[in-house]
Amino acid sequence: MAIQRPYKIVLGLIELFFAIPILGGAIILAHAWTPLGILVLFHLLGVFLSYNEKKSKVGHILGVIGNALAWIPFIGWFVHIIVGITLLIQGITDK
Repeated sequence: MAIQRPYKIVLGLIELFFAIPILGGAIILAHAWTPLGILVLFHLLGVFLSYNEKKSKVGHILGVIGNALAWIPFIGWFVHIIVGITLLIQGITDK
């Protein structure tokens, strides 16, 4: 079952949502960084799914590393943009 393509697109859009200046950071801070932990879990699931479907794991690995660093101001913003774009590209091109 090919779930990776929509999974990557949705996670990419979520990452880009959290990259919105002030709004994304405010939501993450208001929830005591819980969204970052949840995203790490989703990316770990994505690595597993990518492995099973023999698709690229790069976007999800970047997501795990990026969300572990995203609590740092400005670095988090940049990381969410990079991970979001990477996942969208991989989802759209079905890699």
